[in-house]
Amino acid sequence: MERQKLEVLEGVGEIYAGDRLLRTTTYHIEVSTQRSPPISSDETVVEGTIDINGMPEAVVLAGADDLTLRLEDGRTVPFTLGSTLGRIRIQGGLPPSPGDSSRSRPAGC
Repeated sequence: MERQKLEVLEGVGEIYAGDRLLRTTTYHIEVSTQRSPPISSDETVVEGTIDINGMPEAVVLAGADDLTLRLEDGRTVPFTLGSTLGRIRIQGGLPPSPGDSSRSRPAGC
């Protein structure tokens, strides 16, 4: 499988459970395309991490179904905590950017 990074987003975001703000944390999200043989179709992959160091509610986050990360540019992404190291699984894709974000940069920069 061949992967090409399209965008990297970093910043400080807010984690919500439903409509309740749980905490503010740093995030790192990478958007890439992945070509899957034998079919030559591209799939968009969105992966990320959040800083959960010193987060006592990390255990709660691991079992929560309705988590949302609000990015600095205002976009929101539903996610689940994928590991105790802060890896998150973005559900669905990343919504389109409302404009150029100062914290968003093309991959490789």
